[in-house]
Amino acid sequence: MATKTLMTVEEFAQMNVPETEDYELVEGELIASPSATPNHGLICENVSVFIGVYFRENRIGKVLSEVDCRVADDTVRRPDRSIFLSARLQQIDPKRVPIPFAPDIAVEVLSPSEIAIDVNRKIRDYLGAGSTEVWILDYDNGELFVHTKAGIRMLVGNEALESPLLPGFTVPVSDLLAGF
Repeated sequence: MATKTLMTVEEFAQMNVPETEDYELVEGELIASPSATPNHGLICENVSVFIGVYFRENRIGKVLSEVDCRVADDTVRRPDRSIFLSARLQQIDPKRVPIPFAPDIAVEVLSPSEIAIDVNRKIRDYLGAGSTEVWILDYDNGELFVHTKAGIRMLVGNEALESPLLPGFTVPVSDLLAGF
């Protein structure tokens, strides 16, 4: 039987890897993340643009791209987009990784290579670490899922994504999921 070589969050934070490689630390195990597809990158950019415009008009937070967030003693996740609101934003050291806590809203764009059990584990990790919402964007099926501790809401097409964390923010799901 093979044994896994586990590492600490501190060891993970000190890793020096090429810019072309992405990893997460899941229960002490180093997990490689595959490269994003062009559609995946475009959907992530859509999120950044819509949330970025909102934050320029409502200075209550920031959206960060692919930054490491510690979600447990032995787990570091890298959401596609992390939305931090003022209270948590003030606690971030902009020169250190990982950020020592989960974002207020974790945003994940589904990749063709992801399986349901891994996505569900990410959602559980974010919510368990203090995220209020987790947005899962599924561009292949035109669906957006908003996960909270209270449940799941599915939005499609021209239904508007709104959040109590972002007063006045609204965007049609179809605009967020607009790809190639």
